[in-house]
Amino acid sequence: MADFYFTDRKYNQLGIASTDELASSSVIAIDDIGGQEGDYQSVEGGYRSYSATLHFSPDQSAQVKEMAKVGNFVLFKGRAGESVWTTILSSEHDPLAGTNTFVAEDASIDLINGTVGAYAASSAMTIAQYIELFAGDSGFVIGYNEIPDLTRTLNWDSDDSSILTRILSVATQFGVELSFRFEVRGLSVIGKYIDIRKHIGGNKGIYLRVDTDLNKVVTTSDIADLCTAIAGTGGTPEGSNDPITLKGYRWTDPNGRYVLGGDGVLRDPVALRTWSRLLSNANTNPVDAHITRNKTYEATTQATLLQSVISDLEKFNHPAVNYEVDIAKLPDTVNIGDTVYLVDEDEQLFLSARVLELTYSYSNESGTATLGDYLIQASQVSAEYRALAETLAKQNKGQDGKDGIGIQSSIVTYQAGSSGVSAPTGAWSDAVPNVAANQYLWSRTIITMTDESTSTTYSVGKMGANGADGIGLKSSAVTYQIGTNGTTAPSGTWSSTIPPASQGTYLWSRTVTLYTDGTQNTSYSVAYQGTDGAKGDKGDPGSQNVPMTYVQTAAPTGTIVTNSLWWVGAKMSSVTALKRWNGSSWIPESIAQAVLNIIELNAVTINSAIINSPKINVPFTHAPIEGGNILSTGKLTLNGTAYTIDGTIEDTNGKPNGQNYHTELNPDGMLSYITQTDGTTQMNVSRISMGTLELTHLVSGLGTSATYITSSLNAEKIYQLNNVSNTLWQGVSLLGWSGDAQSVTPSKKITDCLNGWKLVWGEYTNGTFSGTGIRETEISKTSVLKYPGAGRILSIMNYGNANCSKYVYAYADHIDGNTKNSDGASGGVVLVGVYEY
Repeated sequence: MADFYFTDRKYNQLGIASTDELASSSVIAIDDIGGQEGDYQSVEGGYRSYSATLHFSPDQSAQVKEMAKVGNFVLFKGRAGESVWTTILSSEHDPLAGTNTFVAEDASIDLINGTVGAYAASSAMTIAQYIELFAGDSGFVIGYNEIPDLTRTLNWDSDDSSILTRILSVATQFGVELSFRFEVRGLSVIGKYIDIRKHIGGNKGIYLRVDTDLNKVVTTSDIADLCTAIAGTGGTPEGSNDPITLKGYRWTDPNGRYVLGGDGVLRDPVALRTWSRLLSNANTNPVDAHITRNKTYEATTQATLLQSVISDLEKFNHPAVNYEVDIAKLPDTVNIGDTVYLVDEDEQLFLSARVLELTYSYSNESGTATLGDYLIQASQVSAEYRALAETLAKQNKGQDGKDGIGIQSSIVTYQAGSSGVSAPTGAWSDAVPNVAANQYLWSRTIITMTDESTSTTYSVGKMGANGADGIGLKSSAVTYQIGTNGTTAPSGTWSSTIPPASQGTYLWSRTVTLYTDGTQNTSYSVAYQGTDGAKGDKGDPGSQNVPMTYVQTAAPTGTIVTNSLWWVGAKMSSVTALKRWNGSSWIPESIAQAVLNIIELNAVTINSAIINSPKINVPFTHAPIEGGNILSTGKLTLNGTAYTIDGTIEDTNGKPNGQNYHTELNPDGMLSYITQTDGTTQMNVSRISMGTLELTHLVSGLGTSATYITSSLNAEKIYQLNNVSNTLWQGVSLLGWSGDAQSVTPSKKITDCLNGWKLVWGEYTNGTFSGTGIRETEISKTSVLKYPGAGRILSIMNYGNANCSKYVYAYADHIDGNTKNSDGASGGVVLVGVYEY
């Protein structure tokens, strides 16, 4: 169970959402079980995001819409009890479905939306200096820094990167990982930190085994990117016209494996012995024909370029091996960046992997992970390949150094035991033994390190007891017999074939079902063979001159009575014409409209016709409403000057939920509304009439107790909205000093603005505007219309000094100042702009 606190951008609480189904009715329900929903973390991305769906009733719609407004904050506790602060980046509010789906991230819009330009460092700088340079105005500060003294000289050509993308690029080039951390007090964030770690997460010794925690591990390998040599090209240093290469750079591999040639190409002689095209039985140790790749890097010094080339050659000098892991259950203690061990004993595969992505559902209290950075923990490199590497290393570097400590072997054995707590003390076997019902199968893994130290781990599973045998169907036989009545089954011989039944007799069938426990069941069915009916009375003589009606595609032939009708078509539903026999030929015929009285006309297509009718009614039943995942039953009506659609809202099974709707189009405009589930209280109403859009929304209550809010929009308001923030005046004015009261005249009257004038102030030092210390005050249109020319005090916030004010007189078309507006702290602030708002 988890609670989520929604606040506005001033940290005022707007509501609480909870995954607890038993929470108070005032708490909004939330779930994060959708396809892309949950608490998502990424090592590479650095940031953390949370996506979920809020569920609400109609009377909670307005509150939820306000809670999940983009830019608002969501605060909650993560799996490990850490404080998480996120900003809502997108929100989709569906009042009919009663859902609001939102996405929030912890990097804040300052880092996500803010951009930075191209930059080239003039000298080596620390990672903290780079991050403070790019993100210094975002509200974030450096938290933990595990590489405070490491420096790099970096540059970026891009001029439109987001701040987040740029600082992640900095981290990549310093070889570290970033995470965001927050200090929360109550519902306010009092500290936002960017932590710099050499490696996020840790190693808790967690083992995930196939058939227990894992469903399977699939291994894939390819040599699409394999190479044995790389020619690297870097960036162009300042003051140079050419990019750098490794030509002329002198370097000797301290491990003796790689060789840097005078041509600037870094080569791997060990990999060459395996992948050279010259390899053959006659040439088992080729020294030529490298697979060389040309690669470009951002480094602007040969030293950093070499490190980039070495890193890539180590990655691509062998086949790329990837492991696809299907996780059955992720332990609760696994966090982002952690290293876990993967064990497939059948395949003798023992891997380590990092949790690169982690998504946790607070609704299901479970998580899923994407693993990567796989390493083989028990050596699977051939002995010949290792020996070759060691030989070349000795040739290229002198004395061997002291061996490091690694994994020498991993041995898994098994034993049956009677306890699921204490390991058995008998002999362990390489083969899995047979385990009796209700006994336990133990496995033991002994890992021996190269310094001869060992570690032993155990796992255990219980063998369940066999259940009782079930009762199944053994056979089923159907036989038949003729009987003389339909009540009592005949007592004769039953046959597997159906015998002929004469009129007035009964055909019986018998089904005998035999079960595996020896019991059987017998059932019967019976059918009567009817007799011929009595002969009917003789009919009256028929006429020889009665016109006939034909329905067929070919013209009727033979003796045809005059005025016979021929419907041309195979059947009445597909006829294409009507013809009449005039005594010698078939002639086209028509039916006068006046004699038609059509009560109901179904499934008709009318082409090239004019329908003259004062009213047309089109009913529909369980018709889907596009995009709403709901159905509707109602009618569409054309009646005189009005076009209306009336209907009910239904769920996907066609069951009404009580809501009705009405849409009407007429010469006055358009009216549309939908009701609450009581069927009468209008919930949302929209009306377009003579150039004005009017919107009405139900705030609370039902029926006569309903409370609404209404607003309207027309061309004048849209024009004013489109011109909000337009510059109406620019300059530098104290709005009054000892010798001049001063005044400013905006280019637009306040009565023509949407809400009024916004005044922008700045620092005034040594007789000039300094370009800093920007503040804003507003003069509202409503106030000026009510108190034209009245003196008014404009309070202005001041940074580091006492707050000040300006005394002005606002009119519809200009603003007059006061001679005392230059006294004291007021003299340090000047008006630099007037804008429409």
